[in-house]
Amino acid sequence: MAENTWWQPPQLRTDEEEGRERRVTWLELFYDLAFAVVIAELAHYLAAHVSSEGAFGYVLLFIPAWWLWVGGTIYNDRFESEDISHRFATFAQMIPVAALAIFAHDGLGKLGEEFALSYAVGRLLLLVLWLRGGWHNPDFRPVAHRYAIGFSVAIGFWIAAAFVEPPWRYGFWAIAITIDLLTPLWTLKHQEKLPKLSSSHLPERFGLFTIIVLGEAVAGVVRGLAVLPEINFRAALTGLFGMALAFGLWWIYFDFVARRLLKPDVEWRWFNLYTHLPLVMGIAAVGAGIQAVIASEADGLTGGERWLISGAIGLTLATIGFIELTLPSEDAEDPSNHYLSAPMKIGLGILAPIACGGWHDFLGTYALLGTLLFFLLIPMIYVVLIWYQAPEHEREKHGYRYEGTADDTQTSAPDFK
Repeated sequence: MAENTWWQPPQLRTDEEEGRERRVTWLELFYDLAFAVVIAELAHYLAAHVSSEGAFGYVLLFIPAWWLWVGGTIYNDRFESEDISHRFATFAQMIPVAALAIFAHDGLGKLGEEFALSYAVGRLLLLVLWLRGGWHNPDFRPVAHRYAIGFSVAIGFWIAAAFVEPPWRYGFWAIAITIDLLTPLWTLKHQEKLPKLSSSHLPERFGLFTIIVLGEAVAGVVRGLAVLPEINFRAALTGLFGMALAFGLWWIYFDFVARRLLKPDVEWRWFNLYTHLPLVMGIAAVGAGIQAVIASEADGLTGGERWLISGAIGLTLATIGFIELTLPSEDAEDPSNHYLSAPMKIGLGILAPIACGGWHDFLGTYALLGTLLFFLLIPMIYVVLIWYQAPEHEREKHGYRYEGTADDTQTSAPDFK
């Protein structure tokens, strides 16, 4: 292999400017596996701590894991290469992610120091990669220098938090997370001068991460049924409702959001990125809620369990609506009414926890799950009506032709490298 192939400096990718469509690579899929384990551990934590304190802890543990994934994903979109150094860098990033999974189950307890230091190591590795990218790409240096300042301060708080006792530790975490999330916003004007982030690669990456958390919703059904002494008709029916909820969330996200391109402005692309945080947190919480509902079948649901499952469904629905607002209103991939579709989901998302979580004295398990499924069915039916009412050539143009040839890019499977 030539020297410039097996070890080459990172170069800013210009796929968008050159009109090249990018697909997710096998290395990125392998990278995602580490995060699948973390999400599973966090969902299991939430299912075992169904309370306001448990929900707060879940959010506090979830954001660092998600932000590590975002950092690695954006770096790949900017600087992904085929050389061996990129493979080693990806493998190195997976090690602290695996550590997060090991310590997540008691990350707010005895293993809080280990969790904080694991995240700090992951962020430090990413910071080195950003600085390396700036060293070899002068156009990227203003962004790299600002990343160095903001992320270094956040890393410092994470390291300091490892040596501070609760509850002060969580205050340090909150400050560090806030700095982490705000730092990229400090660079938006400079990012406008850089090659655009890929409009084909990033939506596919976020779609794959959404698949991971949807898988956790399915796993919640499996775990809930697996621990029962016996699976009777009532438990099986509850599990069926849970699977239907996961299927409905998949249907809505991938029909209304994942198939569409992003707005070209850098501000909208980052807003789309940030709005995916409550989305994936909500979907993973749905899995925890389903598991809690199945486990409570014999004794009846508590108010906390009702609020968990209904609040998670509501958060997910509303967030999908907000994500739609970040997408172009005139989009050849979306024939829906832009002024109806997004507000409908936001409204249903707000109504779901109010209608289901607050009526704990009246709704039984099946009535609760059936009502939540009804909220999902409304946008599901809406998109089906759009598909059937559109003429055949319009369905093909909008990507609703579900049967196609191998060269039909709208309907064929992703061409992974």
